[in-house]
Parts: sequence; C-alpha cells; structure tokens
Amino acid sequence: MKTKHALIILAMGYLVYFAGLSYKLTHWGSGDSILIVAAVLKILGVVIFLIKLFTYPKVREFLNW
Repeated sequence: MKTKHALIILAMGYLVYFAGLSYKLTHWGSGDSILIVAAVLKILGVVIFLIKLFTYPKVREFLNW
C-alpha cells in the first residue's frame, strides 16, 4: 500500500465524518454508526501513514525532512 492510499483513506474518513455530523445535526437515523465508521477510517489512515513514515525513507524525502 502506498502513502497516497493512506492519505486517501484519511480524507475519506473526514468526508464520512462530515456526513455523519450532518446526520446527527438533522436528527436522522444511523448518524452514530456513520461516525463510528468515520473514526475507524481516520484511525486506519493515520496508522498506515505512520507505518509508512517510519519504515520507508522515501516518505521522509516526500515530507522534506
């Protein structure tokens, strides 16, 4: 899995989070489960990104460290 996939998963997590947030604000059903899915996606994206950051030197060059 590439670094861009981790960032895409993280971005998807934020998009799902905003959808779940709008469901909660309008009191529609299943807002809680959407927020749980969003949290899982965000955590998964961050974990994959951190694994890439610490295992591959090319990612450090990408971030200009």
